[in-house]
Amino acid sequence: MAVLAKMEESFTNARLAYANMMAERDALKRGEVDLKAQIEDMKGHEEEIKAENAALKPQVEDLQATKAWMLSEGATLLAKNIHKGPEMTAAVAVVNNAMSAVGVNSGLHNGYLHALKKKTPYAEVPMLNRNAAEELNAAVACFDSLTFR
Repeated sequence: MAVLAKMEESFTNARLAYANMMAERDALKRGEVDLKAQIEDMKGHEEEIKAENAALKPQVEDLQATKAWMLSEGATLLAKNIHKGPEMTAAVAVVNNAMSAVGVNSGLHNGYLHALKKKTPYAEVPMLNRNAAEELNAAVACFDSLTFR
C-alpha cells in the first residue's frame, strides 16, 4: 500500500505540475496576443509618425537656412543698422562736436598765450569755451552708456 500511496502522491504532483504548466502556457499565449496587438498598433503609429516627420522636414530645412543666414549675413546687417541708427549717429555727433570745442579751445588757449605777450586780457579772447573739456567728458560718458531700442 505504501507503494500505491506514493504513486498516487506522485500522480497528484504531476497533475498539479501539468495544471501549472498549462496555466503558464495560457498566460504566455495571452501575452503573445497582447504583444501582437501592440505591434499592430505601433505599426499604425509608425505611419502617422512618418507622415508627421515628412510634414516637419520642410520646416526644419527652412529653420536651418534661416540659422545659416543669421550667422552669415544677419549679424553683419544688424551691426550696419546699429552703426547707421539714429542713436549711434546722435552719440557720434555729440562726441565730435565736443572734440571740436576742445580743439578750438586748445587753439584759443595757445592764441591767448600768444596774446599775453601783447597784453590782451583773457576775458576778451573771442569764442573761448571754458567748459569744453567737461562737455567732452560728458559726451564720451553718454556715448559709453549708449543703448539701442
